[in-house]
Amino acid sequence: MKYSSKKDWWLTVIVFGGMIFAIGSSGMAVFEDTPNVGETIVALLVPILLSFFILWLWLTTYYVIDDKNLIVRYGPFKKIIPFYSIKSVKKTMNPLSSPALSLKRDEFMDVLAKHCPHAKIIKS
Repeated sequence: MKYSSKKDWWLTVIVFGGMIFAIGSSGMAVFEDTPNVGETIVALLVPILLSFFILWLWLTTYYVIDDKNLIVRYGPFKKIIPFYSIKSVKKTMNPLSSPALSLKRDEFMDVLAKHCPHAKIIKS
């Protein structure tokens, strides 16, 4: 079964605001100064490519639960975690703890608990 990542509104504002700021500020820098062609290409291309990469991550973050594995996809990255290797799952508010676009993970923990009855599930 496929589960799309929830997306917190505040993270949406930060991500898309950051992309708009990066592209806008590089565009202003190019048009206010008179850089050479190489500087212009770098100044415009880097924030645009970075924004596309972040958008790719944003649109393709999801989780698949099959018979034996948890499969995590985010952009070009894929991680396969066998259920037998999951020893414990702990609720956390740390945004760096997993490839997730939301800090609300309770429902997914419930689904995961059904597939990993041997794992210790800590929700507090």
